[in-house]
Amino acid sequence: MFEAEGWPERGQAMMPAVGRRVVQSYGTVEAFVAVHTLPEEGSLLAQIAADPPNVWLTSFYGFSPETWGFLGFSTDGQRKHFVRETRPGALVVIYGHKTLAPENQRGMVIGVQQVSHRVNHAQVFMSPSEWARKSVDPDRSAKWNLAVKATRAWRIAEESYLPIEELAPETYSTARAQAIGSQGMRLSGAEARRLLGLMLIETTVFGEIPVTAAVPALGAEVFTPSRPGPVSQSGYFCKEAEGPKSLYVLRLCGDESAFLGRPVEGRWIIKVGMSGSPSSRCQAFNGSLPAGAFKWELLTTNQVMGLPLFPKSAEAIRAETQMKAFLHQNEKSLGGEFFLVRPEAVSAAWDLATGTLTA
Repeated sequence: MFEAEGWPERGQAMMPAVGRRVVQSYGTVEAFVAVHTLPEEGSLLAQIAADPPNVWLTSFYGFSPETWGFLGFSTDGQRKHFVRETRPGALVVIYGHKTLAPENQRGMVIGVQQVSHRVNHAQVFMSPSEWARKSVDPDRSAKWNLAVKATRAWRIAEESYLPIEELAPETYSTARAQAIGSQGMRLSGAEARRLLGLMLIETTVFGEIPVTAAVPALGAEVFTPSRPGPVSQSGYFCKEAEGPKSLYVLRLCGDESAFLGRPVEGRWIIKVGMSGSPSSRCQAFNGSLPAGAFKWELLTTNQVMGLPLFPKSAEAIRAETQMKAFLHQNEKSLGGEFFLVRPEAVSAAWDLATGTLTA
C-alpha cells in the first residue's frame, strides 16, 4: 500500500505512519475505507476509484445548476474530446473563475456535477430566464452553447471552500487555467479522492427531478452507496450527519413591520439554529421564499465570531436551547426558533450560549 500510494516510509516506520498518511491523503479513515471497498459499477464512488479517475476539472463564473443544467463547450472539437475521453456518469469538479466568479468563490472549489453523454444546444438544458440573460450578454452569448447534460449536482458548503491549488496541485496551474476552463482536464487519483473530504449539499439540476430537504454531508458519505434497509414506517425525514456544529442566527431582511402586520419598532425577526453549514441552511430557507422583498441573511456564526465549532451535536443543541430560552424569557417568540428581538438581545443571548467556547 505504501508503495502504491507513494508514501516514503518503509519497514518498521510504516506502522506508526499509516494513520497519519491515511488522513493526509484521504481526509478521514472512512474515506479511505470507502475508496478501497469495491464500488458498484456505475456508482458515484466508481468514478473516483477508476484508473484513471472518471473525474474532471473545469472553471465556471458561478454555480447555479438549478438554472444551468449542463457542462458547456464553445467548439465542437472541445465537446467531442470530452465525450471521447470520459464515460457517462463522469464527475466534473467546478472551481470559481479567478476574476469573473463572485468574489468569495474565486479560485475556490464550489461544486461538483455528474454528467451524461447526452448532447444538445445549451438552450435545451437551461431555464428560459437564464437563457434570456445569457443571450443578451455580449461576453457570454456565443460561449458554451454546445452542451453535455448534467444529471446530478452538489454545492460545496461555503465553510468547506477549498482553494483549487489545494484540491488539484498536480492538475491545476496558472498556465493550464485557460485549457481547463475551455475543455476540462482529468484529475489524478489522489486529487479525485480529496472530494471525499469535502462537505457537499446535493442540489436540483435543471431538467431533472428536484432535490428537496438536502443536508450537508461529507463526500465519503455522499459518494458511497447506502446499504439497503427496512422500509420506513414513519414518513420521510432527513437530518445532518453527526459532527462539529456551529450555532447560527439568521435575520429576515425587508420591511419587518409589513411582514408581521404590526410595528416592530426597531426590532429584528431572527431564526436561531445549529448546523455544520449555516450558509447552506440560509440558502435553504431563502429557497423556500418566492423572489421578492424579503430574504434571510446570515447574521452570525461561530466562524464569524472567531470561535471554534462545537465538537458534537449535543453540545451545539445545548447552546441553541440556552439561546432560545433567553430569548423566550426576554424577547418576543414568533414560534419555534423564530423571535422578534432587540439587536442588543441577540448579542446577550449569543454570549450566554457560547460562553464555554474560547477563540
